Amino acid sequence: SSRGIGRAIAEQLAIQGAKVVVSSRKIEACQEVVDAINAKHGAGTALAVAANISSKDALQHLVDETNRVYGKVDVLVCNA
Repeated sequence: SSRGIGRAIAEQLAIQGAKVVVSSRKIEACQEVVDAINAKHGAGTALAVAANISSKDALQHLVDETNRVYGKVDVLVCNA
């Protein structure tokens, strides 16, 4: 969700008041989106977590970090 439709979805969810997690393989791309969202909507609105979806361990880390920071997942949007 670091570019294109995924980025637009993350931005629109933040506009609606959601906390969002931005994930892709490259943390730099994720962090760029998160920085922009947090600048517009306040610190803590968005979180960047790098994850390669082909790695079970990376996906578990994504879930664990999301739960640690936000407590739970209400909506999951998968975009590739």
